[in-house]
Amino acid sequence: MNASQPSKAPASSRILLMEDEPTVAQGLQIALQEEGYDVYLAQTGKSALDKIRQGDFDLLMADLRLPDIDGMDVIKQAKRIRPETAVIVITGYATVQSAVEAMKEGAVDYLAKPFTDDEIIDSVRKVLERVATKKPPASGKDATSGGEDIKLDRIESEKHAHILLMEDELSLANGLKMVLAEAGYEVVLAPTGKTALDIVTRNGFDILLADIKLPDIDGMEVIKQVREKKPDVQVIVITGYATVSSAVEAMKLGAFDYLAKPFTDEEVKTAVEGAVRQKQEAAIRALLGKLDTQEGKLIQKREVLRVLDRASQDERFWRALSESGSEALKGYVLSTEAKAAIVSGDLNWIVEHVGELSDEQLKWIFGRLQMERW
Repeated sequence: MNASQPSKAPASSRILLMEDEPTVAQGLQIALQEEGYDVYLAQTGKSALDKIRQGDFDLLMADLRLPDIDGMDVIKQAKRIRPETAVIVITGYATVQSAVEAMKEGAVDYLAKPFTDDEIIDSVRKVLERVATKKPPASGKDATSGGEDIKLDRIESEKHAHILLMEDELSLANGLKMVLAEAGYEVVLAPTGKTALDIVTRNGFDILLADIKLPDIDGMEVIKQVREKKPDVQVIVITGYATVSSAVEAMKLGAFDYLAKPFTDEEVKTAVEGAVRQKQEAAIRALLGKLDTQEGKLIQKREVLRVLDRASQDERFWRALSESGSEALKGYVLSTEAKAAIVSGDLNWIVEHVGELSDEQLKWIFGRLQMERW
């Protein structure tokens, strides 16, 4: 059989194997075909992307070192083209950084070469079982509140996020607390895993900054329990014992990021800002799904008024609206129709859906219309 052709197993999952080493590619293809999978080969990033555009695949197995395109870029493009396609990274150049980046981009597993046939088959089986049942990954990227009612006030309050810092090194913990407090966050310290779990159970937190080497409980176990009890809590791992395997495990458990010590103040603040933004975006997406309900209509009315108030008072904001359009409204719970009405100054739509406006709000809309005429 031609090595580039799929096996004939009926109704089997379709796998695209992107691997430039022919012996590795053919060995993996044979092992997976024996399990009943249809396996297609791509030796370059370009050929992999061409195949993904032409047909549906359940799984992309992606090497990161390719002769033409960086494998990480292929993963990003593949997820944009076929977001439902699962991704497993296979690489002979495994690093903590690439493992975290790949998992952030949507990979559900990351395997370092050399691996055994059993290891790869076990990973593929688990991933494809998840695909078959449409079970979402644990990744913090799309975490919502697990059925909890999401309110607009809560989204606003998350701009001043509450952080639980689980760190047993007192000097580091106090230093991080000071840095984050200066950035406007409320920080509570937990020197042990048990303390952290007790605090999470009693109080609500937006972010858990978690060391994984603790004096009592393994940090990974703490993360697992927190994600099970409070799936909307974003987790950032901080560790002085960074390894590829622990990075992959943490990301599989739903961590948003994984930082190896020593890190800079800017690195941890950037990670926290990203986690807060991700949490807000997840809450906004949940609210956008409710805009057809009475509650949703009230929320959107309030949001439109907030935008109009801000635009009438903040010159930088209305200039951003004029120049960037709906991009300037990303942080607001608004339908596409509402964004278009605000950007274009559609007074009829706004009055119909929002009601009477203030003089300042009307003044801004009329000014916006005059700009369009000009």
